Amino acid sequence: MSDPLSIAASIVGITAAGLHGTRLLLEDLQQLKDAPKTVKRLVEDAQSVGTALKLVQGVEDREWKLLGAGLAEPLKTTISSCEQACDLFRTDLHRWTRHSDDGKLAWKDRANVGFFKQAQIKAMSEQLSNCRLTITSVVSIANLYVTSVRSS
Repeated sequence: MSDPLSIAASIVGITAAGLHGTRLLLEDLQQLKDAPKTVKRLVEDAQSVGTALKLVQGVEDREWKLLGAGLAEPLKTTISSCEQACDLFRTDLHRWTRHSDDGKLAWKDRANVGFFKQAQIKAMSEQLSNCRLTITSVVSIANLYVTSVRSS
């Protein structure tokens, strides 16, 4: 059985890393001033993941102790995979927009991002949506559980 204090500490650490990765992706996406609609939707998805991660930060250490590793481990896995996906997508985005300057997409990059990379952008959008859904579900479960324990 995991130490309750280490569970809370690991959630805090992984959440901070996830927020950082999400923010970096969001900053890169927002710099593309004349981006296609799919990129703008991706901005919204990244913002919603950031909001969900902030909800995780709102769950107190003592509540994680009550919840234990059964709920914490899947959450950590989800946040970690979301962070990795954000990092990989950022790398791809930098490669796809290497001809652009100051957020203005060069015509080659606009064609690349706006047409050829649509499937990857949509897949990333879906992955961010799934991460947000999982994170908010775990936070909801945590809140329900803690509320039920307190009222008992």
